[in-house]
Amino acid sequence: MIKHTRIYRKYREKNSNYLIIFGIIVFIILGIIFFRMGLTYKEKSEYIYSYEAKKNDNYEAVLNPNQFYTSNSLPKDLYYSSKSIDKFALEFKYDFNGSKEIDISYNYNIIANMVATVANSDYQGKEVWNREFTILDNTTSNTNKNEFSINEKVDIDYEYYNNLARSYEEEYGISINAVLKVYFNISYNLDLQGLDENNKTVDDYIELDIPITNTVTNVEEKYQNITSKEIMPQITKAISVNKIVYYIFSVIFIMSAIALFIIMKKFSKKTPEEIYKKNMKRLLKYYKELIITISNKPNFSDLKLMKLNSIDDLIDVAEQNNSNIIHYEVIENEKSELYVIINEYVYMYIITGEKLK
Repeated sequence: MIKHTRIYRKYREKNSNYLIIFGIIVFIILGIIFFRMGLTYKEKSEYIYSYEAKKNDNYEAVLNPNQFYTSNSLPKDLYYSSKSIDKFALEFKYDFNGSKEIDISYNYNIIANMVATVANSDYQGKEVWNREFTILDNTTSNTNKNEFSINEKVDIDYEYYNNLARSYEEEYGISINAVLKVYFNISYNLDLQGLDENNKTVDDYIELDIPITNTVTNVEEKYQNITSKEIMPQITKAISVNKIVYYIFSVIFIMSAIALFIIMKKFSKKTPEEIYKKNMKRLLKYYKELIITISNKPNFSDLKLMKLNSIDDLIDVAEQNNSNIIHYEVIENEKSELYVIINEYVYMYIITGEKLK
């Protein structure tokens, strides 16, 4: 029965640190989980407004008088002889549709940017000229419905811009590649309660690029056909309370893990005297039926001395031979010697300020 108790006590003491370490790991994992939940948390709320804008364009190339073409214009999506073109007749279409009726004020304009880069030499591709032209001044309007449409037609005098580019080359002696970038720009303000400033104003555009050359040109579409967005309500300080709660729990678990670690270290770091006293207290408590304490060191000169490396071995010897363990404290609070006498042998184990083996 004594041996079974000893085994149980040893097992429990050996695994106490494992339980603390397990608790530290669990607290750290929980702390990380709650911290990540705080980082990724998003309030569950339905969007308060959504919109979709469909963008499109149409155009035709109006030709100079000539003997080659049977009509005075050519349709879109073709390549055209630059010298044959008088102008491009452009049409911009913009259709806005919102999820509900609100007050919307909007304004739009059409501008063109002539962008010229060096055609050859060491500076090939470097921009050397950029000039803006107003095609259509700002136009402002408003509506209180959930939709509005814009359809604007403008003419781009291709011959004028081509002559301008050629004049630049002659004036400065630089061969250039020029592109006329035509922008339909629109900006609208959504008057809706709950929107933050970043969502109230929307800027959008349609871009058409027209190469200005002496040979062949075309019209390139440089925009996405649909602009859409779902707008969530503005997040207030009250809404972010849930994030704070997650962070608080994260801190609590991390601090608990740190506290357990400190406790484990504190109890594991003991002075030799504390370890010695703990060893003796444990032995005298659990094996008092076996141990006899004496005040003077016995004389074992006639016996053969057998030093043991494990306290368990000494206890086994005593139990198997129904013998007592003699305890003598050599140095107070520092060193004790334990003996078991079996016939002509004396078995000894020394207890110091080190962990029992």
